Amino acid sequence: MISVNALFVSLLTAPASLAAQGAALTDVLTGRVTDLGGRPVAEAQIEAIALGSNLIRTRLTDSAGRYRIVFPGHAPRYQVTARRMGFSPVQRTIQRGSTLDELFVADIQFTGSPVALSMVEVTGDTDRPLRRESDDATSGEATVPNPVAEILARKDSLHLSAVQIVGLTDLADSLHARNSALFRRIHTLVAKLKENGNPSEMAGTVSLMLQEASTNSNRAVEAAEKLLLPGQWSLIPKGIRGRLESTGTTAR
Repeated sequence: MISVNALFVSLLTAPASLAAQGAALTDVLTGRVTDLGGRPVAEAQIEAIALGSNLIRTRLTDSAGRYRIVFPGHAPRYQVTARRMGFSPVQRTIQRGSTLDELFVADIQFTGSPVALSMVEVTGDTDRPLRRESDDATSGEATVPNPVAEILARKDSLHLSAVQIVGLTDLADSLHARNSALFRRIHTLVAKLKENGNPSEMAGTVSLMLQEASTNSNRAVEAAEKLLLPGQWSLIPKGIRGRLESTGTTAR
């Protein structure tokens, strides 16, 4: 028979024991994204990877440039990458300092000026721009979004084979060549718009060219999906996989 004292002690300690069992290990990553002038960058894509488990979580910054990402468990390190159309991506690695739950503050500042082609942003694409020296020489600061190059940048975490890397490289180069030509033409048209002061004359043409570039990217992503295993494809950020979902096309 259980004594009254033992039962009383059990009742006192039970809530604490249950709370300890139910408490989940949690880390929180937060911060603010700004441009070179210190202004907040809204709708920047923040991708955080828990190194070790390779758990990936993505968020968009709010109007104040802030983000907050919650991770279950305690990863030894976190890799945080900020991307925004027109900026070069910025990456930071965070090292944990204890075995307790931690709040990591990772403020990020883009080091360049945004692309002058603000019209490009109407597509809502948050893929990382791919910068090439040849483009800089012909179109100033313009950068070309390349979702296939974004997949290639994850070759280590995706464990891509040599065959996959070769295939994806060909796709990325082909997409870059096609869309670079379109973006250079857009750059020229925008320059003319500034001279003429009448955007309506060429807005339709620019819109069609942007649509063509987006279609090129969607087709390249569809081809890239066919090169990846289902498990690898599931690790691709929603911003890239969403291209196929939004058009209703998928290779699987």
